[in-house]
Amino acid sequence: MSNTFSRIIIPVILLMFCSATLAEGQGKDRRLSKKLESRLDKGGVYMTNWKHLGKLRVDSARVISKKKEATIYLSKPYAYIPYRREVVDSLYEMIANNVGRRFRKHKVEIIAGGLHIEDYIPNYYRTAIDTTRIFRQPLAKRPVVRNLSKERYAGGLTNKNVALWHSHGWYYEQKLGRWEWQRPRLFGSVEDVLPMSFMLPYLVPMLENAGANVYLPRERDIQKHEVIVDMDGSVAKSVVEIKGDWMRGGDAGFKRKEVLYAGDNPFKLGTYDVTTSDPTGNTSISYIPDIPEEGEYAVCVSWHHQANMSDKVIYKVNHLGGATSFEVNQKIGGETWIYLGTFKFAFGVQAGIGSVELIAMGDGKELVSADAVRFGGGIGNVARGNKTRVSGKARYEEAARYYLQYAGMPDTLVYSLNGEKNDYNDDYQSRGEWVDYLMGNPNGPVKDREVEGLGIPIDLSFAMHTDAGVTPGDSIIGTLGIYSTAADSGLFPNGVSRMASRDLTDLIQTEVVNDIRLSFNEKWTRRGMWDKLYSEAWRPNVPAMLMELLSHQNLADMRMALDPRFRFVVSRAIYKGMLKFLSVQYDFIPIVQPLPVSHFGIDINKEELKLSWRAVIEAGEATSVPQKYKVYTRIGDGGFDNGVFVNDTIFSFTPKKGETYSFKVTAINDGGESFPSEVLSACIVSNSKGEVLVVNAFDRIAAPRFVDNDDVAGFTWWEDEGVADKYDISRTGNQYDFKRFSKWLDDDSPGWGASYADMESGVVMGNTFDFTITHGKPIVMNGYSYTSVSDEYFNGDEDLDDYFAIDVIMGEERIESDPITKEPMFEVYPQAFRTNIRRYLASGGNIIISGAYIGTAIQESGETALKDFASEVLHYRWRTNHAVRHGDVMVNEDSGLPFKGGLKFNTTSNSRVYKVEAPDAIEPVGRASRTIMRYRENNTSAGVCFNGKGNGVILGFPIETITEGRDELMMAIFNFFEQKH
Repeated sequence: MSNTFSRIIIPVILLMFCSATLAEGQGKDRRLSKKLESRLDKGGVYMTNWKHLGKLRVDSARVISKKKEATIYLSKPYAYIPYRREVVDSLYEMIANNVGRRFRKHKVEIIAGGLHIEDYIPNYYRTAIDTTRIFRQPLAKRPVVRNLSKERYAGGLTNKNVALWHSHGWYYEQKLGRWEWQRPRLFGSVEDVLPMSFMLPYLVPMLENAGANVYLPRERDIQKHEVIVDMDGSVAKSVVEIKGDWMRGGDAGFKRKEVLYAGDNPFKLGTYDVTTSDPTGNTSISYIPDIPEEGEYAVCVSWHHQANMSDKVIYKVNHLGGATSFEVNQKIGGETWIYLGTFKFAFGVQAGIGSVELIAMGDGKELVSADAVRFGGGIGNVARGNKTRVSGKARYEEAARYYLQYAGMPDTLVYSLNGEKNDYNDDYQSRGEWVDYLMGNPNGPVKDREVEGLGIPIDLSFAMHTDAGVTPGDSIIGTLGIYSTAADSGLFPNGVSRMASRDLTDLIQTEVVNDIRLSFNEKWTRRGMWDKLYSEAWRPNVPAMLMELLSHQNLADMRMALDPRFRFVVSRAIYKGMLKFLSVQYDFIPIVQPLPVSHFGIDINKEELKLSWRAVIEAGEATSVPQKYKVYTRIGDGGFDNGVFVNDTIFSFTPKKGETYSFKVTAINDGGESFPSEVLSACIVSNSKGEVLVVNAFDRIAAPRFVDNDDVAGFTWWEDEGVADKYDISRTGNQYDFKRFSKWLDDDSPGWGASYADMESGVVMGNTFDFTITHGKPIVMNGYSYTSVSDEYFNGDEDLDDYFAIDVIMGEERIESDPITKEPMFEVYPQAFRTNIRRYLASGGNIIISGAYIGTAIQESGETALKDFASEVLHYRWRTNHAVRHGDVMVNEDSGLPFKGGLKFNTTSNSRVYKVEAPDAIEPVGRASRTIMRYRENNTSAGVCFNGKGNGVILGFPIETITEGRDELMMAIFNFFEQKH
């Protein structure tokens, strides 16, 4: 009995003792946890320099006294902060200073958003990387497409595949039965196209210049014409010419259909052809388009892909600049449109300078397939609503949902996820599903992870938006990054941690914010990095970022968003963030591609043209130094060739006499190729009367001018519409509501910032940096040779005495302030320019200067010396800007200029040359100066001439914008100069 008692009672007592001890320990831990929480709370909020994150606070603390461990739980917004080792150490130190001596020997851990804060440090900033977030795709032996005229870049993105897109697009709203934008028109633009003005002109070519293949779910070509060449039916007089033995393939291929309805897949309506690969290159198909209008056209090709296809197929594009060849891997990427490049083509059917030749290269055992070839972007042809209601917009303006149908994506897996009832939802959901279909098994779309897809190993995806709200007092909204780790237990289908998306988001946001602060706004706001279930962040089965760059609703942000210089800086920052992310994924040293060269000039040296330029080194990017250069050449009005490599900053060229040559230069290193320089041109004429120097002093690109006061604010397009960088596709129409307190009612009546829609589907031309040839042509017609230089080159120690005349292109040059230093940019007549012109005219030279702000810019500068130069040396003064609304000019019969009749310059938006919205009226100064022409609209003086030891013609509008009478005017000017000699 006693033994039984002992066996029962003693364990019970021990259990009670242990329980009491445990309870006492737990109670102690709870007391210590509360004490720690109290001390941390009294310590205040940590990292208070961060804003727009949410409430920063200590949520709780947990102490395990026996193990001397303390875990501190911070509120979720602490997970939105970009962490680096020094930031982590600083936060631990701040907390250690507040925990008191009682907890000094405890091992402290800090948790935010369910992870230790050190887990948020991107791999790029670690010495020991986290291998669980290395999303390294099994690369294809060869990329989908490789331009054989381009190099491979060891420190760049060669053989990497990037998917990205630019916001929303024109879509069909079923509830209203109409097509519309997904956001309101504000401050001259709309979110559906504003991000496009960053991506298409800047980000996409930057990535491609680094060697990447870039894929977009929206049309990339702004060319409204489209020509399909296909064995199943071609446009107009386009033809297909077959060489060798081809047979019909066993599956479906592309066939053009005028209108696509729900359920139509154009890549299931037709056929394709197939042959055995031919190592001799004798088996081929030529696609010869009937080009409706000379211009630039994107070339896209399609094929049927399968494992036994050749990965060495050649597509040779014949264009006005020559021939460019691409190697295509047909094992992957078929049954859709694949972009090769954009080229200039002549009007009509001209096979030698307008065709694509498919050459069935391979080892003689594999197959080659041939389907349709597409030239240009075209007009949207997907019908919605009553089945006949197409959008009427250029395809590049439409939402991804419609392009993806045209591009052969399967509807129920990619772009029609809501039963044809909600195009809005279909559109934003389709983009991520498209990425997954490009890859296929095991990374396929949500509804079928195992679908074969296209087999393209996408490395990352990136979505760009500008919908971040409004702030009071015109403060900057700033940049927000969004990623997602919640889906599929935080893992991609291949088992890699979705924290890779956090790394990508952090690196891109860091580059963007740092570069904006360096170049545009030192106080640009870095907002948080949200880990949330946004469709474009969680659907892609690759590292993905959704970026809200800024707010199109906020004037302070939009003042920068409409500036082309800002767009370049932001796009370059995004590219650098992607480069640095992928350098860790694939273990290479990232090298940033160079900036464009400067101080470009061409000298005539007897029978040779000598080109020279200078490298530009990016501050803070030591790897961006050029290693060599490439010179591209254009003959006459053709297109540019594939370029030649140059190891130095000089290049000599022997031209054919009487032929006009144009040149542009890029800088190259192991990271890629820079954007091109401005285009300069030259021509050596047989039996030349002399040499003329054309100076391109038109550098300006800028946002529209604006007004900003208590009650009225916005873009004053009537004052100055700004200057686009080559072209702008983001304009909807000019702002008409400037009242700050106008209320938003709906997207059709958005209140303050509301803008017109009359400029939609139109390309706004800007500074093409290619006007020297426009000035050069009439110079050659008058029997003179000519060459050209940049204004940076001209402002050096140029010997000018041997030139018969100097023609200065001022365009719409006008002073802008540097956003950071506030120093003047785009000065009309810098000091070095004035010195050279004074000396040249004093030696008896002749000068032509034309520009829209050659008087206004002087008035705005307030510089007495500048006014004196204009009046004493160039013999003119400003009378008024906004001289006329229309560009009709008549010549004074008694002016002494041998020119009768009139001329016209451009004052409207069009796709040929930039608009002159505010030409200057200028008046003669001195007895040797007189008015030579007047604006027909009001008889104000449009141009003056002067003669003496030196002679000149000064015009208050740009010569390159003259649409009628340019050649006649230039002939009269040269006759005037010749009469004075």
